[in-house]
Amino acid sequence: MAISIPRTLVEFILLGPTDDRRQLQDSPILGDVWIAFAENPADALDLLITPHKTLAAGHVAAKIAECIDRDEVDVAYLQAIVAARLNFVEVLSVIVPMTEWWHDKRTKKMLESYGGEGSGDVQSSALSGEKIEAAIARALEAARAWHAKKNSATGQHTGPLDRYVTLAGLILWARTASSRGKKKLDASATVADRIGEILKMLTAKALATPLIDLFGEILASPPDSQPSVWQISLNRSATPALTKSIPAVKADAARSLFSVDCSEITWAVVDSGIDGNHAAFRDASGTKSRVKRSFDFGKFRKVLSLSNSKPGIRKANLVELLEQEYLLNTLKESDADNDLKELAQDATRGRAIHWELVEKFVEIRPDAPASSNHGTHVAGIIGASKRNAEKAGDESDDHADGMCPDIGLYDFRVLAPDLKDTEFAIMGALQYIRYINERNRFIAIHGANLSLSIRHDVRNFACGRTPVCEECERLVESGVVVVAAAGNHGYQNFETKEGIYEGYAAFSITDPGNSDGVVTVGATHRYWPHTYGVSFFSSRGPTGDGRLKPDLVAPGERIRAPMPGGTWGDLDGTSMAAPHVSGAAAMLMARYSELVGRPRRIKQILCESATNLDRERSFQGHGMLDVLRAFQSI
Repeated sequence: MAISIPRTLVEFILLGPTDDRRQLQDSPILGDVWIAFAENPADALDLLITPHKTLAAGHVAAKIAECIDRDEVDVAYLQAIVAARLNFVEVLSVIVPMTEWWHDKRTKKMLESYGGEGSGDVQSSALSGEKIEAAIARALEAARAWHAKKNSATGQHTGPLDRYVTLAGLILWARTASSRGKKKLDASATVADRIGEILKMLTAKALATPLIDLFGEILASPPDSQPSVWQISLNRSATPALTKSIPAVKADAARSLFSVDCSEITWAVVDSGIDGNHAAFRDASGTKSRVKRSFDFGKFRKVLSLSNSKPGIRKANLVELLEQEYLLNTLKESDADNDLKELAQDATRGRAIHWELVEKFVEIRPDAPASSNHGTHVAGIIGASKRNAEKAGDESDDHADGMCPDIGLYDFRVLAPDLKDTEFAIMGALQYIRYINERNRFIAIHGANLSLSIRHDVRNFACGRTPVCEECERLVESGVVVVAAAGNHGYQNFETKEGIYEGYAAFSITDPGNSDGVVTVGATHRYWPHTYGVSFFSSRGPTGDGRLKPDLVAPGERIRAPMPGGTWGDLDGTSMAAPHVSGAAAMLMARYSELVGRPRRIKQILCESATNLDRERSFQGHGMLDVLRAFQSI
């Protein structure tokens, strides 16, 4: 069993002392990847690899698949991103040499400093073990001084390549440390004690030896003429950002005064799935569901896997894909096999994703059971119909219409209890929405609601520039309104020297809410917002780079809406606030068709017409959603 390296030790080596942490990392391996590999050094991780500049993601994916001939790598690609499950050695030996950082003159010059006497060309020179050991020894000395709470000028001035080789050597050592008979660490020990024990075990030679061997193999191989990779990050996991709210935002008044008919508007709910059989989602006739189409991106990765070029793997993936119970299309095994093979070959041909083929494997019947109640509840806030529910025999007194009781819905399933690495699936769903609109040559899906939350690590990406945020920006630029939950991290527990402290947390907006073009929504009390203000759990702004977020707030406490199985129930969270704003945007487009395809103008109208709750701007944004005032302002 490998040794797990505590996060604080990794961060010290990567970024320097906490009291002087101004310099960010230099290598293309982002901080979350270092930390994840340090925690589980022997495991393979699901990674997102950003291609270099103008290179097609398919070409990069094909190259990775060619270099790493291992079935479990599971390489797949979307526009501008590649996903692959790689171990640490593969990242160092295959992916890093493809990066611009490795090709950069400054990196080559730094590598030359590790070379033997008289070496001028790093690609052909032998690395000097003594020089690498010396660099690692300096970093370890700084780490020991830091751990002993001494001043460490050495740690503050460790060069970027020295940090890289020390971390790389540490993780390579940790992968096999236990098999060398090292002392087993006590799992119940404190983080400080664990770091102390690990530092006692480490020597510069132990870290340098496997690294020198690996570097020697890398430098002995012919280098690529041009870089093909920009950076490497984790495929992050998303979580759900968990009756009187409609009158609170004056949606009912706006519908009555302006005779709003949303039957020609459709909204995508990117979530855990909608119960298409629920009576609240039926149309005016009471016979058809307003959930027009449903797509399950849970097995999306297997559809786009480049490993499908291998008959054995393709057959195994095909069995799993075809056994999905609720697939809309009945697929012949031979035709489906050819489709998977063609999708895998498209990468090497440099072609865009053939979504018509992908569609066959991800489109499911709208009556497919949802994996949780979250997506149905969110969709109900947007489009539940009390009248249609009553027609079906549901006569409860506490049911109410959603924002747009006649709107059409698209169901995109990306959240599931067993789906950990979901950022890639979310990006796939967003790209597919663009494809649907482009294929029809008109906007078939007018907006998308993302009531989900991915924590932003400031050390990895500029705020609002993570892969999922960039994909949201592309969707906005294509003419689609994107509404996202702000997140539920506004009140957190902090561990201090004196113990646990509970308090409000600024700069707690999550992705994709950090995206500039997205309408980011915080939560308030469902009908007394002026009294209670912003919900304690609602994430606070501004963003990490100083932009005003959330954009506005809407009811998010004890919101009643449909649940799977024909029931209704209450949920809390900014997840419940966001669909109120989605509904408001849909109403505007339904009443004023000239706003269709103008998401930034719709965002402007909703923000400028919001009701000021006299709270801090970083808490409330522009204020409380006011649909009636939004209509009157046009």
